[in-house]
Amino acid sequence: MQGLDDMTQRGAGLKEAIAAYSAPLEFNMQAAGWISVVSHWLMETFPDSGLAADWAALSSIELGLPTQAPSSFQRGLARDRIDEHLRWLANLPTKAALRAMTMPQQVNKESVETGRREVKLSLTSRAVVDPARIEALRELSSPEFDLAKLIRLCEEMNLAFATESYLSMAMLTRAIVDHVPPLFGKNTFAEVASNYGGATLKREFTNLHTTSRNIADLHLHSKIRRKEVLPTITQVDASNSLDVLLAEIIGILTP
Repeated sequence: MQGLDDMTQRGAGLKEAIAAYSAPLEFNMQAAGWISVVSHWLMETFPDSGLAADWAALSSIELGLPTQAPSSFQRGLARDRIDEHLRWLANLPTKAALRAMTMPQQVNKESVETGRREVKLSLTSRAVVDPARIEALRELSSPEFDLAKLIRLCEEMNLAFATESYLSMAMLTRAIVDHVPPLFGKNTFAEVASNYGGATLKREFTNLHTTSRNIADLHLHSKIRRKEVLPTITQVDASNSLDVLLAEIIGILTP
């Protein structure tokens, strides 16, 4: 893959130089420059693939505040985050090949070309809803609530992510949020977000109620326009807040 070795070497050089930086400002600028260069390379090499957005969503790399001497912890954290980015680049060839095979327009094109009235998928993907959460839900039994639909919504969320069906992800997030309030003894998720749990839970649930709902509404109710800009994974990924929600549901229903 042309250019990948150069992108990787830049990151490896940045990692080796961490110990030499006595002030974070220069390092932070160098790290931001590397992130930017790789991002532009991804956009040019893999246009419309969403890979640049995935790269941008990785943890930020910095040594701390510009005027403060970095601690050993901050140096170690910066090193770990560079490793995270390097692992992502190492997996890029496989990721790019899988993405090319599973993007919705490519799947549809192959079906048309072969004269099939079927859709064929061959993919491996990260799960945005942890399979362990889904299994935990499946093992629960409640005399009041049937979890079958919630489980299926979570499974379809993973399928939507695997096929880069980001519009579906936004809508599935809203469907989950609208589906679960009775588990918390509430009629609406607005009531859950306002009245359930401590500060951390309220923050995560409020994010689901406001940001995720607004994004879903944007795509569900917007009229066709002269020019559309499709969402990226960065826009529709609410996996962290969803995991908090599912963990709380499991806690509520576990005897």
